[in-house]
Order: sequence, then structure tokens, then C-alpha cells
Amino acid sequence: MATNKRAISPIIATILILMMVVAAAGGMFYWITRVQGQQQGGVESYQGKLQTTIASSIAILKANYNDSAQNLTIYAQNIGNNPIPTTAGTTYPTTEWIVFDSNQKSICSSNWGGSTNPTCASGCGTDISIGQIRQIILSLSGTSCSISSQPNSSRISFTIDFSGKTAASGSFNK
Repeated sequence: MATNKRAISPIIATILILMMVVAAAGGMFYWITRVQGQQQGGVESYQGKLQTTIASSIAILKANYNDSAQNLTIYAQNIGNNPIPTTAGTTYPTTEWIVFDSNQKSICSSNWGGSTNPTCASGCGTDISIGQIRQIILSLSGTSCSISSQPNSSRISFTIDFSGKTAASGSFNK
């Protein structure tokens, strides 16, 4: 009995397996480099935003309250490596603040956009340059942040968020 069985030779089988391995490795290389590139772009973007936030810093040097005019004068110095915005508007980005009484209870939280919010009478609208000391005068009269009802000699604290770039805190005596 003669049987006629045909099979592929071991050489051709080896070549076919090698071609499949090379094709699979090429596909995986393309996929991995594409995923790695997307991840690296996201990390670089995050690092840039983080570096800007870390390099932005401001210090409140002094704050004085004039009870008769109901004005708060703040002296702020940019001690970071980026300009700090002092936007006095009602649309983002804005300079926001929270004011606390002597018991650390919130008196108000608002932006410096005027109307029922404090009005920035002087020192707002432009960035505080690196190293610059800026005098900012806020009018609190007739606003939600009026501290006229607070007892005299009370210690009032505040925290200011400069358009999400950095924040600073300070206090003053009424």
C-alpha cells in the first residue's frame, strides 16, 4: 500500500513562523510607540502646568484697614518666577478672596468685581511683575465683605487666590 502524503518541508515551516513573529513584533512596536507618545505628551503638559504653579509665589507684606473710608490696603510682593495676575473682574480668571473674623468664621467669599463685591480701587488689572511690590486698595464699603459690624481691635484674616496661579494669606486689625 502506497500512501501519498504531502507536507510542507521544515524549511518552509520555519520561514513562515519567522514571518509571523516579525509581523507581530512590528505591530506591537507600532502600538507601544504610539501609546508611549500619548502618555509622554500628557505628562509633559502636566509638568508644564505644575512648574508654572510651583514657580508662582506671592507674599503679603502688610495689610492696613482704614475704618473711616472702609478701605483695605494690601502690600503684596511677587517672590516667584512668574508674573501674578490681579484681575478685578467677574469672569474667569478672577482674583478671589475669603475673609475671616477673629474666630476664623468666614465673613465673605467673593471676587474683586465690584457691585456687591469689593471694588479694587487701585493696583488691579495688570500682572505683578517678578520681584515687584504692589499696593492694592480695596473698597469694602457697602459690599458683602464689609467688616464694619466687626468689633474694633479685632483681628481679621484673609486668603487671596490670584486667578488660580498662586494664593497668599494675611491679616490686619480693624
